[in-house]
Amino acid sequence: MKRVFIVFFLWNYFIPFAFSQNVDHISGDNYLGGHFLKRVEYNLISRGFGSFPSIYNLKSKNDVEKLFFGDFNAPVEFFYNPSSEVEPCIPSGCRIVRDSLNISCILEVKYITNYREASKEAYEKAKENRNRHLIDLPAKVLDSLPRDVFNRIWDYNSKQTVSMYYEKSIRFNVDIRSFPVSDQFAEKLYKKMVSFICNFKAKGVPPTILDGYLVTFRTVVEDEVWSLNIHIPQGNALKMADLCREIITDAKADKLNEQKYMTILDTLDSYEGISNKQ
Repeated sequence: MKRVFIVFFLWNYFIPFAFSQNVDHISGDNYLGGHFLKRVEYNLISRGFGSFPSIYNLKSKNDVEKLFFGDFNAPVEFFYNPSSEVEPCIPSGCRIVRDSLNISCILEVKYITNYREASKEAYEKAKENRNRHLIDLPAKVLDSLPRDVFNRIWDYNSKQTVSMYYEKSIRFNVDIRSFPVSDQFAEKLYKKMVSFICNFKAKGVPPTILDGYLVTFRTVVEDEVWSLNIHIPQGNALKMADLCREIITDAKADKLNEQKYMTILDTLDSYEGISNKQ
């Protein structure tokens, strides 16, 4: 029996594939790897006054990034979204902010502890909610309806997608850890992040890659927020991503070593595409 929700069969067929592609955030790298997206935008949408806080531009952040860093754009932000094939699949990120008194720097590390389980549960709930709201009529009834009524039903059903209910259903557990860091380390990492994003250049033609991890670098330069999304980074981008991931791993194990990170940052000066020029 032909029914008006044929389009949703196609959606159900392709949605797992679409999720694995990170289609909302195509990205790339210096030499190989996948696609990339570099953005420069206003940092603020509106400046706060009186009791009204400032509103920050968060357009470059996906839903998980907003969950981690949705209050404002920090001077240094890094986000790691692992491949869907990785076990366990744990998105994580870090940023450097000032403390509440604006005296010292704080490294914040955040990661989701139940990503795969929560995603699967939310997807199943989203499908159930979508199906409950579909107008499901036999083809014989549809054929007897006026064209404008048929179009309204079709438009309504077209809006009842799994993604519409997915975000409302998901329940992530986010673990947060904070560590004081020196101004020297914070400044060096900030300058390196700025110069890295500024000098990043893609070369050649990216190959077709259906899976793989995604990283995002973000910084604030005067009144602008700069972001660079990279799919499976290579070359200099990989070195920068590996350093940020190492910081996250060490922080989770309570083994931060600023001197080690600054030594690595110093070695990055010799690589094309990363310099102190701003």
